[in-house]
Order: sequence, then C-alpha cells, then structure tokens
Amino acid sequence: MTAVPSPTRTSTPRPASASRRPRRPRLLRPVVAAAALALVLTACDASSSSSASGGSDGKAAATRVVPTAHGKVTVPAHPLRIVSVHSWSTESLFDLGLKPVGVENSGANYVPPRYLKRWKAAAKVTTGADIDYEKIAALKPDLIVGVDVPYLSKAYKRLSAIAPTTFAPFSETSSWSAYPQATAGFVNGTAQLTRLKQKYDDRIAAARKTLGPKLTDSSWDVIQGGFDSGNYWIYSSASPVGDILSKLGVRFASATASVGKGDTKSVSYERADLLKDADYVVYYTNNDGSPANDIQKLFALRTFKELPAAKKHRVVGTPDFLPGSYSDAMGVVDSIENALRGQAG
Repeated sequence: MTAVPSPTRTSTPRPASASRRPRRPRLLRPVVAAAALALVLTACDASSSSSASGGSDGKAAATRVVPTAHGKVTVPAHPLRIVSVHSWSTESLFDLGLKPVGVENSGANYVPPRYLKRWKAAAKVTTGADIDYEKIAALKPDLIVGVDVPYLSKAYKRLSAIAPTTFAPFSETSSWSAYPQATAGFVNGTAQLTRLKQKYDDRIAAARKTLGPKLTDSSWDVIQGGFDSGNYWIYSSASPVGDILSKLGVRFASATASVGKGDTKSVSYERADLLKDADYVVYYTNNDGSPANDIQKLFALRTFKELPAAKKHRVVGTPDFLPGSYSDAMGVVDSIENALRGQAG
C-alpha cells in the first residue's frame, strides 16, 4: 500500500502537517546493507519452516523466534491481533489473508483499490512519524510489524514495550519483494507467500508470451511527481516499477537508464525533454486514477505534450507504483498490459 523523503527503495511518508494531507513520498536511502537484509530473510524463512513442524509431540509451538532488523524476537506462532505501522507491511498482511487490527494512515487515496475496504475497517495508529502509542496499546496487539525506516527505527523501543515488534531491515538496493517476504516470515505465512510469488511469476510469463515484441521493442521511463518545488522525479531501472518492467523484458529509455540503482533524479518540470526518447512513460496515480503528487503540473506543459509518448497517448498511470505485495506487483503488470493492448501494431 511506497514513495519517500530523501532516499530510495522503500516508501515512507513524510510527517504530515495539519495543513497538508499525508502523501506517499519517494524511496528512502539505505539504513541497512542489502547483504544483511538477505541474511535476515533467509533466517526468517528457516525459522518459519521449523516452526511449522511443531515440537516432538506434533503440536505447533506457542511461539517462534524470528530475526529482525533489531535482532531476534520471540513472536506468537499464529498472531491474532497484528498492528502494522508501515504501508508495505499492511499490504503484505492483506495479501496473506490477514486482517490487522491497526494500520498506518498513509492517506486513503494512496491505498490500492484492492485493499481499500479492509484498510478503512482497521484502526489508524500512525500518520507518518506521528505514532499513537496509546491507541496501539489499547488495541492489545500480540504482534507489531513494520519496516525499519528511520522514523520507525527511532520508535522501536517504545513499540516493543507494547508487544513483540518485528521490522524488516530497510535497504534501497534490494527488490520490493524483500519486504513481503520478511513480513510473511514474521507472521508464519511463507507458504501463502510462495503461492503468491508463483502466481506473480506466472503472470509475468503470460504477459511476455502474449505481448511479445510490444514489450521487447519498446523503451520506458519511470517518473513520479516530486516533493521538491517545481521538480519531478525520474526513477531508476532498479526501482519497484523498473524491476517489474525488467522482468517483462522491456528496454529503458535514457532518462531512467541514466539513474543509478537505488537512486532517483529530481529535475525541473521544464526538463520534460529528458523523456523524449521514451515510447512509454509510467507514473504514479491515486487509487481513483487521478495523477498523484502533482505530476499533472508536468503533464500540463507544452514541452511534455509534444513528447512522442504524450502525442501517442502512451503515458501509463498505475496506483501500484510502490508495490507492497505480490498482488500490487501484478497490478503494475495489469496497467502495463492494458496500455500495450490499447496500442495498434
């Protein structure tokens, strides 16, 4: 259900002021090395596998020990009252068929449509860095889950005093899929996640087979409305959408290809010309399909309207721009496939 203040690879909203609605910002810079993240995820999977078999009497253990960004944590084998303090964790929980009792408030317009009803039904316990500890405690959670972005890392001690707290290590260089994998490990849902991953892999394969040259012969740029006044952001080929496009086999146009892995480039709206060699441009939308984060200011410029992608109506919006789950990632594939199916040739 991310993008984020200065860094890149996980989505974390800026603290919202009273006068400004919370917006999902661009990706944050790393606080944990990718190698450490891989280690934790591997250990988390192993922990899940061993707990599923139970003890010598054949019964499942009452608790499990899982590795997290803040060390090993003892958690319920089957948590019943989960609070999620990050949108990616929330979307992963929904994808796994779980119903958290409390979730973050990232703004209803940023919640992918598939999760909106369930998100609205849960208590809202955070707005950016503004965490309502009393409300979380009142929900009596048996597990708190999230991602170890800076503001949540600072809150870890207070949260863990309320209930076992498990944060996925945060790294800008790892794939978006690392976060649903970590969340599944925390809640003993790796079997469900394996099925979701297979469904995603099959979806990618089917799109490649159906669209063929329409994918491989087209070049793509990935952009988002920025939080820098007068600027928009260009994302790299290793961004969440970039990762999915790569699996589909597309080529990247020069703007996205020039951005380093894990980075974004903030450029003036007046530099729409940087997108001139893109056959398609992907951007972030709200869940009602409207442009998110002021990107419409770029679209309104004559220089943008004269771009080949704009003239040919190949500007592709998706509310799943910052996927927090495999269903979100498949939503990106749907958006791309629908755009390509609508093109002649």
